[in-house]
Amino acid sequence: MRHRIYRRAAAICIVLLVFAQMFQTAWAYHREQLEAAMTGQELEPEKLTLWYTDEKLSPYLVEAASEFEEQNHVEITLQLVTAVDYIEHINTASISDLGGPDLFITSSELLEKARLAGLTVENDSFTERELNEYFPQQALNAAACGGSLMAYPFYFETCCLLYNKNYTDSAPATIDEILAYADNYEGSEETANVENIFKWNVADIFSNFFFIANYVNLGGPTGDDPSQVQLNAEEVAACLQYYQSLNAFFAIDADEVTTENVLQEFIDGKTVFTIAKSDAIGTIDDAIAERAAQEESAEEETSEGETPEEAGEDDGGYFYGIAQVPDLTGELATKGLSVTNSVVVNAYSGQRELAKSFARYLTWDKAGDLYALADKMPARLGVEYENPEMEVLVEQYENSVEVPKLTDLSNYWIEMEIAFANIWQGSDVQTEVDAVAQEMTQQLQTQE
Repeated sequence: MRHRIYRRAAAICIVLLVFAQMFQTAWAYHREQLEAAMTGQELEPEKLTLWYTDEKLSPYLVEAASEFEEQNHVEITLQLVTAVDYIEHINTASISDLGGPDLFITSSELLEKARLAGLTVENDSFTERELNEYFPQQALNAAACGGSLMAYPFYFETCCLLYNKNYTDSAPATIDEILAYADNYEGSEETANVENIFKWNVADIFSNFFFIANYVNLGGPTGDDPSQVQLNAEEVAACLQYYQSLNAFFAIDADEVTTENVLQEFIDGKTVFTIAKSDAIGTIDDAIAERAAQEESAEEETSEGETPEEAGEDDGGYFYGIAQVPDLTGELATKGLSVTNSVVVNAYSGQRELAKSFARYLTWDKAGDLYALADKMPARLGVEYENPEMEVLVEQYENSVEVPKLTDLSNYWIEMEIAFANIWQGSDVQTEVDAVAQEMTQQLQTQE
């Protein structure tokens, strides 16, 4: 009993000591402010520098930085830099006399590289409850490496199925259903614009990878475990055989197709189904808004003030539907590919705690404005979207395969893109799969 009392007394003393230290720190800062005010001087604001590579983030980062500066007496420098040798440049600047960024934004595939270079600090700014309730496990896995959460999940990109609601009432669950739709398709006045039943960029690995993603293992849940790599499961060949067979149905020219023209054809009503990246939604919505503005202008110029009935008016103006990528058949399942970008606090920063606060602000407090300002899907859950179907992208993300962090697998995407191209043109599937698996296995063994 006496020992228990002593322990309680000791605990109380520790708490009081902590509060005393906090009070002394606060009072010291307040006293500095008073002294500066009495002498007519202002305290120099603390300074932070953030590096990023995607120009689309600029409106969001500028607004967030301005708000954070005002709230915290901080001066933030935002620096848009090249993505080429990004981590190398951060490392070089960090160990130089000039110093590097206090924070930087990077994709999950470069996170392990940054950690091994000594550029990361563990994310300890969130409680366990906040992480579990407000971030998908996929986002936490993407921001983890070396057994710890080393970054602040910011935004993600994945792929999904888009379908034109003027031509079909619901999304297909499998590509087999799309083939059945094509077999039963009959042209009509309403479908006069249709040129493609199903079209996607067969030359883009990001759009193709869902065919095999469910049956490969790229470094385990967090993508950084070289012992968990499986590239040539039996189902992979079966999925790629199915992929190859689609060329006979849809005859997409891999040498001519681009992501931009595929999306434009969908916007123009020429395509019923397509596979698209999540950032395509913003492009489509911009096209809808532009079309509405043009029609409003035309309406003002007509005496009758009437415009043709617009497709999708019953759905808030959205002529398209969003769905998760379909399975291939009832037996062959799929998963989308995803990339998560995170905010990283630089271990070389002299303002670590302040940098952590800004990282939290970017990925948590301000996250609700990210899509509106930058067309980026925030990793944080609970964000409301004007189009409620955007939640499907979050569900797709949670059921996706993240690009791995293993640097030894960095060539995998190039090799697989080549393999997909060869298979689409008729090459032997098993030969292509085995060649990629052998190449990657050799790279992994070389690094052991």
